[in-house]
Order: sequence, then C-alpha cells, then structure tokens
Amino acid sequence: MNNEKFEQMIKKSQRKFLIEHNEQLTHISRNLIAFLNNRHENDFQSLYQFFHRVKGTAGTIQLMEISETAGELEELMTDREIHQTNFQNVMEKLVKGTGHLLHLVEMHLEQILMEGNEYAVSTEKEEESALFNGKVLVLDDDVTLLNYLDQVLTSQGYEAIITDKPDEALEHIKVSSVDLAILDMVMPEKSGLDIYKEIMAVNSRLPIIFMTGLSSKEFRSEAFREGADYYLQKPIDSDELIARINGLIRKSKLNASRNNRDELTGVYTRKHFLDEFEKYRNLFLENRLPFAVAFMDLDDFKRINDTYGHLAGDDVLVKFSEVMRAHVEPDGSVFRFGGDEFLLLIPESEGDRAKQIIENLREDVNDLNMTDKQTGESIRISFSAGVAEYTSEEQTKTTLLEKADKALYAAKEQGKNLTVMQNEVKELEKNRILVVDDEQLLVSIIQTRLGYLGYDVDHAKDGQEALLKLEANEYDLILLDIMLPKVTGTEVLKRIKGKELNRTAKIMMISGRHSESSVLESLRLGAHDFFEKPFSLDVLEHKIKKLLTS
Repeated sequence: MNNEKFEQMIKKSQRKFLIEHNEQLTHISRNLIAFLNNRHENDFQSLYQFFHRVKGTAGTIQLMEISETAGELEELMTDREIHQTNFQNVMEKLVKGTGHLLHLVEMHLEQILMEGNEYAVSTEKEEESALFNGKVLVLDDDVTLLNYLDQVLTSQGYEAIITDKPDEALEHIKVSSVDLAILDMVMPEKSGLDIYKEIMAVNSRLPIIFMTGLSSKEFRSEAFREGADYYLQKPIDSDELIARINGLIRKSKLNASRNNRDELTGVYTRKHFLDEFEKYRNLFLENRLPFAVAFMDLDDFKRINDTYGHLAGDDVLVKFSEVMRAHVEPDGSVFRFGGDEFLLLIPESEGDRAKQIIENLREDVNDLNMTDKQTGESIRISFSAGVAEYTSEEQTKTTLLEKADKALYAAKEQGKNLTVMQNEVKELEKNRILVVDDEQLLVSIIQTRLGYLGYDVDHAKDGQEALLKLEANEYDLILLDIMLPKVTGTEVLKRIKGKELNRTAKIMMISGRHSESSVLESLRLGAHDFFEKPFSLDVLEHKIKKLLTS
C-alpha cells in the first residue's frame, strides 16, 4: 500500500472513530456516575470495555494521546486493590481522566472537521487491488476498528468479513471458505479463547491471529497453549498484520495442497472432493450455476497389472492423470477415488457439455501409445465414464455420486470405452449374488446394502445348502466364507470348479482368519478375489462392481 493511500485511510478511520466515540462518551459518563453511586458490576464492565476498545483502536489509527489516556483509565479500572483501599481517590482520577478523554476526542474531531474532504478516500473500483489473496474474517467488538481493518485488508486484495457478533463469525466459518480469522481476546459475551475453541470444533486447520490491548504474558501464553498461530498487541501495526496474514495463508494453502494431493498421480484425493463439492453446491444455491461430475474407470486395468506388473500399472495411472488434468484444469478438478477409479468435477456445466469434454479426453487417451519399460511392449488403454449433473438443490453428494456410478456401471455393461449420461441409463437385468455365510446378522447387513444397490441377493447358511442352490440356480457372483459348517468354503470352491457349477460366476472368498496360505490356495483354486473380516461395506461394494464389470 502506498503512503498517500495509507494516510487517506488513516484519516478516514480517525474521522469515523472520533464522531462515534464523541457520542458514546455521553453514555459512558452516565455509566461512570452510576458506578460511583452503586458500584454495580454491569457498570464496571461497560466502563472497562469502553476504555479497552478505545485504547486499542485509537492507537491503531494513530491517535496516540487518546490511546494512552484510555490505557491509563483501563489500568485504573483493573486495580481492584486500589478500589478497596482508596476508592475515593480512584474515583476522582476516573472522573478527571474521562473528562480529559472527552476533551481530546472533541479537540481532534474539530481538527478533522476543519480539514474537510482533503483526505477523502476514493471508492472507485479501479483503485482497489485487482488481486484476490483470500478471505479473512475479523471479529472485534469495536466497529471503528472493524471498518479500518476492512479497508486495510481490501486494499491488499483480501475479501474481508467483519463482525462484532461471535455467533455470526462462527456461522460464516461454517458456510464460507474462510482462509484466516482474526479474533479479539476480550469480548463482552464470550472470550476470544472460548470462540477459538468453537471455531476449532468446526475447522481445526483454520489459521487464527489473536489481537488484544492486554499486555499480560498470561493471555499470550494461554493463546499459544490453545494453538493460536500468532498474537498481535493493540494498537495494530497494519504492515505487520498484513505480513503475518500473507505468511500464514501461504503456509496454510501449501499444507492443504500437500494433504489433498494423491501421492502417486498428483491429482486431488477422495477426501478433498467433499470440500470441493460443498463449494460448487453453494455456488449453485447462490447463483444457480450447475455443475457435473463424472466417474471414470480404466478398462481391464487388472490385466495390465497382471501382465506387466504394478510398476507399469503405476505409470499408466500417472499418464492417465496427466491427460485428464490437461483437459479439465484449471476450471475443473480431478480426484482419485481409489485404485484405477477417478472422479471429474466440471463447473458451470450441464451433462451434455461435460460429456463432450470427456469424449475429447477419450480421443487423446485412445491415441496414447505407452511402452512397458521391461519388455518394450506397447500398452494401450481405454476408460469408461458415467456422468451426472447437479441441477437441483434437493440433490446430495451421495445421490449425485450414485447416479454417476450407475451410469459408469451401464457403460461397462454396454461394452466399455463409453460415456453414459445419467438419463441414458436403461433398466438392466439384475445381477444375482449368492452370499454364503453362517453369521446371520452379517448376511442381513450385506443383503440390505446390496439389495438397495439393485442386486438380487440370495443366501445360504452353510456349505451344503450353498451346493444345493448352485446346482439349482445361476448366479453372477458368489460371496463365499471360508469357515462354514458342514462343508467348508474351500471345499465348496473345489466342487464349483470341479463340477463346473455356475461356470461363469465370479467368486470372492471371505474370512475372518487371514493367512497367506489360505489366500493363495483360494486363488489357485480359481477364486477371483479375497476379502477379510471385518470389512467396510463401501469397499465391498466397490470390489463387487469391479468384479461384475471386469
């Protein structure tokens, strides 16, 4: 900020401060008289809060005489021992000091008013910084200081959210992408530390700067013990404040970027999608800007891993990610959902535009000709995609992803290397799944979850019943527990392969007793996958979809 503009800002803030506090001093005088008569705690708090605010704000906007006088009065108010031993003398000093404060305010106000509009600050948009450096929330009970800090922050390219209400500040942090918060330590209703704890419960990573007119080491130590990032003493030095804000926000964004990026591919993580979804959902609610998501899955990726090894598979994932980012960023975002599954978030787009972006991406992916470093063989890849659009506030993250996931499943069923829109999904014949397990509660949970997802689920409580059902029915997938009564899961697997029961069915073994030998034996006998109890239903669902579409 250049010196001339800074001076203009200071003068404008001084004028506002003096006008407001000239009026407030009349009310404070009444509080002082009431306190002299009855010594009520409410009157004491009103006086103390007023002197405390004036000291900090006046010093920040370079009204040093006023700041020093208010500081002396604040110190006088807090010395309870003097109140008890020499109350009359303290009262005389309070009355004289308040009178002197009123005199100083009136004197400076008269000077400012005589200067007229010499220091008026232009509000033209072109004079403001065109940069957007982040969003900063400021909570203080002094409205003049809030307005001054608003000007300082705005001039440096920050969006300032100013408030004197703790609950309002907390609500902003819940619904807005605030990058940093500045909190006054001493507030009328709640202390700054109480507010800090509430904020940390909502967003534990938000950088916090405390500011106060109190010089006590105790306050500083307590603030740092609670986890504050920095502590500023009033009066506030605007250059130091901006330097601290710049540094803390840069550090916070760097840490967030590291935490939100997938280590292998460099795209965003699944967890970060939740934050981004809320951001775009809020934009839709405010401006009716639609957006689309696309589930992407590499076709036959397991074959690449089995044929060329996992290092070659990693190279494929990295190259695929690079091509996706080139087509989607910087407007949209790419997220790795797990394994070879990715998610695209495409802003300000309905389904048709999103589909066109993906089809353009497909052309480049189909043209890729990668080479295995070990064998020199060519590796070609393709992907399937399902697209869903957010065009209604009634939609949730879960319902949107379910639509995209069903569209992806339809693309796999229709031959792969396709993009399917949510409105193009046809009613497919339900896959039949047989769950073989003797734990009835677990079976009930699996049946409910898979039934909700549209699968036709059957159940056998032991190996003998499973064999009878396999002879009488055809299934697409068998979830087979190894430890079963009557006939073990391993024996059932042998008979399935030996008698060619349900020859085309995919088989996933499940067990609570993990051993490398049991896994290897199951895979040798022809099982397609292995799952260990206890397990996540989300992961189970993902594995089932992968098996049924491979």
